[in-house]
Amino acid sequence: MASTSAQRAARLALQRTLSEGIRNLRPKLAEEGQTSKHRFRVIDCKGEVLGRLAAQISQLLQGKDKPTFDRSKSDGDICVVINANMIGVSGRKMEQKKFYRHTGYVGGLVERTAREMHERDQTFLIRKAVERMLPDNQLRKEMLRKLRVFPGEEHAFEDCELVKFEMPKRALKKSDEEDAFRANVEDGFEPFNSEKREILNKRFAKSIEAKKEWRMGQRGKQWIDLDSKNE
Repeated sequence: MASTSAQRAARLALQRTLSEGIRNLRPKLAEEGQTSKHRFRVIDCKGEVLGRLAAQISQLLQGKDKPTFDRSKSDGDICVVINANMIGVSGRKMEQKKFYRHTGYVGGLVERTAREMHERDQTFLIRKAVERMLPDNQLRKEMLRKLRVFPGEEHAFEDCELVKFEMPKRALKKSDEEDAFRANVEDGFEPFNSEKREILNKRFAKSIEAKKEWRMGQRGKQWIDLDSKNE
């Protein structure tokens, strides 16, 4: 019993020292001015998708890219978004996505698609997407004040020291051909069971051919031929 109580006390003391060290680390970084300074981040919307771009902007506004991130503070950078008129939207969201508002009168429900809102205000989609990705608390207004969206390349922060933000690379999904032949390795590798390996490779190849035939509409013709043979 004495050993277990001593171990518990040592564990609690270690946790206390670690928490105190983390708590004292943030003021030191703030005094040095390494990450607490607000930067002006320039973000170009040209060739970007709305959802991915809005997710990155929301993280910058919250300051999640800094080691001094604190949920109770608004220490994020000032985001200057340009070329908002060239933002991309996947699928048919420009026609399917709808926004609603009410005038306050009977039958005053107004419904507009995303395309109509983009034609009225080219910065609306980005501002609304970022706003809905931010936490719903009192800091949301402060974070949105640091978001400045411009439809073109011209903006009002040319005199400031700007830092260009680059979007992270997309993790593209592998094609069926790569998934099917992922068992193939470099030369010189000898599998434990070569016969079973060849059988698996043939099955992978057949599955790829079946998928291609299905996409090209050839699989239905095969079913018709089989039915005719059975007759």
